[in-house]
Order: sequence, then structure tokens, then C-alpha cells
Amino acid sequence: MDVQAAINAGLFVQFVYNTWNSASQGTNLDGREVVTLAGQPVIPGKTYKVLKTIYSNDLATDLNPRAVFEGYKTIGIIAQSASDDADIYIAVRGTVGIWEWLQDGKFLPRPFPNVSGSGFTEDGFTDMYLSFSVTPSPSTTFVQDVKALLPSNAMVTIAGHSLGAALATLLALDMAANANFPLAVYTLASPRVGDLNFHNLFNHVVPNAYRVANRLDIVPQTPPALLYLHVGDETELVPSGIKYDLACEHALTSYFNMLGALIGKQNLYPIDAGCLASAPAAAATTGT
Repeated sequence: MDVQAAINAGLFVQFVYNTWNSASQGTNLDGREVVTLAGQPVIPGKTYKVLKTIYSNDLATDLNPRAVFEGYKTIGIIAQSASDDADIYIAVRGTVGIWEWLQDGKFLPRPFPNVSGSGFTEDGFTDMYLSFSVTPSPSTTFVQDVKALLPSNAMVTIAGHSLGAALATLLALDMAANANFPLAVYTLASPRVGDLNFHNLFNHVVPNAYRVANRLDIVPQTPPALLYLHVGDETELVPSGIKYDLACEHALTSYFNMLGALIGKQNLYPIDAGCLASAPAAAATTGT
């Protein structure tokens, strides 16, 4: 795995975390430049703009009926390079807060209807993915809508963190089967998504998929391994200097720090202050 490429992909996810508005129905990010909180391009020397916002029925599970009343919310972005129309990133955020993520879980298996022969996938992830739309309203043609937005020679990088990593996994298989673009996939802190049939088909048709997992993060250990298997090529991270705390071990910023350590750039990706091993008890504040 190209570690810097994994960090870069994750920074697009961080942009979504930083800019979506949880109090708003369908925050439109179209046309925005993809930058860090400091206002710098997420990839130095390159400018990316949001080509299209991705919406979903936020927390669309039986345990969270509020989504029915609050409507569609921003879950991700499709971003395009200003200097190369074919350079595309699709980034999907997770829910904000590990306990909220755990509440999302419906662990019963169900068929994934978008790809024939793909086996069974986790119910909650699948419901939420099937609500994806490029407008803040229902759609049954999401991947075809995405395909219509992109140039025919597009090279697509898909990224997601936590719940967003599970959704990015489903999106990657859907696009590999139904859109026919070259794909690179980077997921951070992904839970398991599908059964053995899903695992086998995904690894066959999405060969450039890289999954990053902190060995002390509980999210990649769910749902139960008896029902579901991980996909992609795993890079396991060993935390250092991070407080042993559920949210801190799972935080996207912690993942950046651990990845940075692999390439001698740990100082460029600091741990959240509340997640330092010497810090008093506090929850991670970004990217959970």
C-alpha cells in the first residue's frame, strides 16, 4: 500500500467531516474547494473542487427513525482535480461519535441487490448505502448518476472512515460491476461488510483495495466474524502515544498519525490533544 496515498484519500474524508452540517438537511458542498481546516489544499500543490455532494438518509436504520423526519443529509463528496478532469476522489464520512456508530448497527445479513451473486451484506450498512443520492431526495440510479458526471477516462479513488468505510466498500463493488472505471479504494477503520461470497467477489473485481485498521480499534472487529469477513489488503497499525480510549483509538486523526509514523511524517499529523496518552480523559473531537 502507498501510505501517503492512503493519508491523502483520508483527508478528503476529513474535509467532509469538517464541512457537513449535522443540523442542516442536505448541506450542499458543490463547487467548494477541498481544503484542510487551515485552508490548505488536502494534497499540497493540487486543487480539487467538489463536483457533486452525496446525500443519504442519515442513520437510516430501525433504531434511528429520526431520519424519516429530518430527511437526507450530506454523507460524502465527489471531488475533481482542477488540473486533470480524470482525477476523481469519492469520500464518505462516518457518523460523528463512536456510540452513534454503534447505535447504527443492524447486524442481520441481507442480499446486496445492486450486484448479482454478491452474497449477503450487513443490513444497516446496506440500507444506508441504498439511500445514496446526488440530490437530497430518494434515487434508485445512484451509480448511473455518478457515471454520468464523470469523464469516460476517469481514474477514481474511493475513501471512507468507520461507517463511511463500509459504505465506500459497497460503493466500490457497485461501481466495479456497473460503472467500469479503474478504482483505488482506501478504507480506514472499516467494519466487516459482507459474507464469504461478498468477500470473494469483491477481492476479485476490486483488486486495488486497501484497508487500514488500528489493532486496538473495536470497530474493525465488528460485526461478528462468524457472519462477515473483511475485504481488501490489510495494513494493521500499532498505536503509540494515543490514549487507550474507544473514541481516540477510532479517530481519523489518530489513523493519520499512525500512518504518518510509517513514513517518517508523524509530526505532520498530530494526535488530537484530548487523545494524547498523557491527556486527561476526553473524547476525540474530529473524525469519529
